[in-house]
Amino acid sequence: MTISQSLVTTSLQGQKVLRPNLFPARTSRNTQVVTTGQLIRNALPVPDGSILLGLCPDRLPFLIELTEPAIGAILVASDEGQGKTHQLQIIVDSALRMNAPKDFQVFILTSNPDEWNSTFHSNQSRKYLQGMTSWYAADAPALIDTALQLAESRRQGDLMGARILFILDDLERVNELPYETQINLHWLLEYGPQSNVWMIAAVKAGLAGSLRYWIDVFRTRIIGRVLSQENASILATKKEVLADCLSPGEFKVWTGHDWRSYRLPVIGD
Repeated sequence: MTISQSLVTTSLQGQKVLRPNLFPARTSRNTQVVTTGQLIRNALPVPDGSILLGLCPDRLPFLIELTEPAIGAILVASDEGQGKTHQLQIIVDSALRMNAPKDFQVFILTSNPDEWNSTFHSNQSRKYLQGMTSWYAADAPALIDTALQLAESRRQGDLMGARILFILDDLERVNELPYETQINLHWLLEYGPQSNVWMIAAVKAGLAGSLRYWIDVFRTRIIGRVLSQENASILATKKEVLADCLSPGEFKVWTGHDWRSYRLPVIGD
């Protein structure tokens, strides 16, 4: 019996922070785990609402439980070509593998919907997809408004229903949205998790300085390779992170007391 990692919230001096939690998983140290499917099969059973981030240095799966609103919106940031979109796709792929459609639904806003076609290629996977469009499409405001109405109705007492994963690939495109839609999106980033609407975005590190209004609302930060220490400091808030030595596909996440690193697996069985 080995150990798999997840992130949960706990109280530290009256404040909510992210800290690692351990739970049993059937992961063999002799098995080379390199795909999302292998990692998930070897980790089962996992807590409800779990998603996969990647593979820890000790070859254990790194999972997050989307159960506590204090986790907040999640930001994935790195220099270009370091695996940001792949990280988002791993998160979605793992949600589909570990949860039934009645428990997880997915919204996607992206610059390139074609990059996501393989994720929803089957009839079964399409049962999870509430909607997908591009930032500049005419129906982008409607997609955000649908999630907003869902979150607001839940805050007013409606049943929670399925967890929502709202993926924002290429967050730097946000200024292409109408002003009112930007206001709605910012509200979702700040308050969506309280209604089980989980916002997960990816952004190019080089644009961090011009997107402070958006970046500052994210409570959980996942950082890949960033050569500029100035950009890394903006993305990591007050927690210093050494991100210039990371290799492509390697990321770090702040757990509340330290940075934990992991690598991205290949998507597949």
